[in-house]
Amino acid sequence: MKILHLLSQRPDSTGSGTTLQAILMESEKSGHENMVVAGIQEGALPFFPGLSNLRTRFVTFGGGDLPFPMPGMSDVMPYPAMRFSDLTDRQLSSYNDAFKTAVLESVDRFRPDIIHSNHLWLATSLARRSLPGIPMVATCHGTDLRQMRTCPGFRPDVVSGCSGLDGVFALYSGQVEEIRQVYGIPAERIHVTGAGFRSELFVPGEKTADIPTIVYGGKLSRAKGVPWMLRAFASVTDLPWTLLLAGGGTDPERAECIELAGRLGKRAIIAGPLKQEEFAAALSGANIFILPSLYEGLPLVLPEALASGCLCLATDLPGVRDILKIAGKDWLRLIPCPPLEGVDTIAPGYESKFVSDIAANLRKVLTDLVAGTLSAESYRELAERLKNITWQAVFQRMEKVYYTLATVKSR
Repeated sequence: MKILHLLSQRPDSTGSGTTLQAILMESEKSGHENMVVAGIQEGALPFFPGLSNLRTRFVTFGGGDLPFPMPGMSDVMPYPAMRFSDLTDRQLSSYNDAFKTAVLESVDRFRPDIIHSNHLWLATSLARRSLPGIPMVATCHGTDLRQMRTCPGFRPDVVSGCSGLDGVFALYSGQVEEIRQVYGIPAERIHVTGAGFRSELFVPGEKTADIPTIVYGGKLSRAKGVPWMLRAFASVTDLPWTLLLAGGGTDPERAECIELAGRLGKRAIIAGPLKQEEFAAALSGANIFILPSLYEGLPLVLPEALASGCLCLATDLPGVRDILKIAGKDWLRLIPCPPLEGVDTIAPGYESKFVSDIAANLRKVLTDLVAGTLSAESYRELAERLKNITWQAVFQRMEKVYYTLATVKSR
């Protein structure tokens, strides 16, 4: 098949970019032809490792097509960005025009059999309205649902196109009903395909429990729970550990996280943003992975960390619970999520409790690690369960939908 992929932000950063890169690799392995339309910053071309025949068409921000920064699906992005809620009417019009031009030119050049977009948001809606005759699916990454709550003024434009999608890929079962209600998409068009990990890249390496290595991977932001996590680590100094912080962000939240990490002294290593191969190497030698997020879709880093043999700590969120069903309670421990105001802001009076909950779970995990409760046999059982969420397995579920839609359209 000829598949046109659409992503309105960088295709080599954040979870949606990781997903796109993985799907492109699996698609090429299966013999399909692929083209990508994506947003980038002026002068910063993305990197597509392992892809030999990929066609691309970029919408450039900060110069080139559009003079303003790229709007991000999260309020804090790992590169310079602005919020969708801060777009002026003129900027929004220019944004829509630029992506419409890019998509229409790409369709005319590539002649796709199907379009696979990312995020149930503005670019997806625009593409659906502009090209009603081509089968189209979209992956819901969770940040789109968040944007629908935080930017209600965009809802009519988003729903007008997204409600007409031929298929939607949900990350976990709990998303299905929310997608149906928010976008008016019939449940039979929503498919739970999940998200995966690269099984050839994320593998366990040599680990030592003398001074356990703990990895955090993600944006250095409040929505990811990082400030409270760092305060929790500061209260567990009587036990041995080293913390590696992998990820970027934007000030002032990044600066707050770095200042708190600095208080931990030599125990905390600020690695900054890592390429996926570098992150895989860090997880390979790590003992524990921690993700104290206040909001997530289905966090890709958890399957990656589990496949790398890391005992995982994560906030009790719907998408995390779906991973728990696969990993089991021995490998994935849940931190109670504090009461929230809005989507990802801790309600007043609950910050100290969140810190103490993270610290208590951290102590328990460190104690279990020293006790050696997780055996090699336990990991082999985990690895067997994880086979259903490799990117190969995820793409095979998507591919079935592609063929069904293309077959129906050709009749």
